[in-house]
Amino acid sequence: MRVATLLALLGCLLSCGEANSPAPTTAAMSASLAGAPAETIWRGQCVACHGSSGEGNRALEAPALTQLSSAYLSRQLTHFVSGVRGAHPDDAAGKRMALSVASLTPEDIAGLATFLSTELPGTRPTTSLKGDAARGEDYYTNLCSACHGGNALGNDLLGAPALAGVSDWYLLSAYQGFLDGLRGQHPDDTYGAQMARLAPALPNSDHLRDVIAFINTLPPQRP
Repeated sequence: MRVATLLALLGCLLSCGEANSPAPTTAAMSASLAGAPAETIWRGQCVACHGSSGEGNRALEAPALTQLSSAYLSRQLTHFVSGVRGAHPDDAAGKRMALSVASLTPEDIAGLATFLSTELPGTRPTTSLKGDAARGEDYYTNLCSACHGGNALGNDLLGAPALAGVSDWYLLSAYQGFLDGLRGQHPDDTYGAQMARLAPALPNSDHLRDVIAFINTLPPQRP
């Protein structure tokens, strides 16, 4: 896979809470909601960070979710529950996310992923980063489009989530996580491991911002 997927597995999910803040959800709350309808889990466990419409909240480091496919969301939630994500000692945000979903069952995860990708209105986060979109388009076309598509809407068959409509600050943060070794180190994180190996192909933060600036020009799948 190409660096594109790196931007994507950005994946996508999702950490909420500032580095030194307590998580608004707890393992106890997670346990109390396990087995509930997907909308109940969403409103009781996720809205506090990700917003009632899944629009995200940068102050809480919670990205927007509604442009991600149910397959990708399900995989990432499963990774948090199983310890594939959020296990690195320096990944404070990932640990909080893992704690908040620790008691979800596979059935809970499947229902929640479907709810997020189909029932919530599509949202497009506010652009927060600046870059040279024209230069970024060249990088994107050569490094990213083979997996994520020229429209950045992703490809589930390749494990490549959508990038268009994903919070730009989260794309940057997640990519940096791969560069720093916070993600992609678990032996069961197949796609993450690929991203970790490919991350050095685009280590310059200015060039990464250019790529993200170009992605910001592309319309999301769910307007």
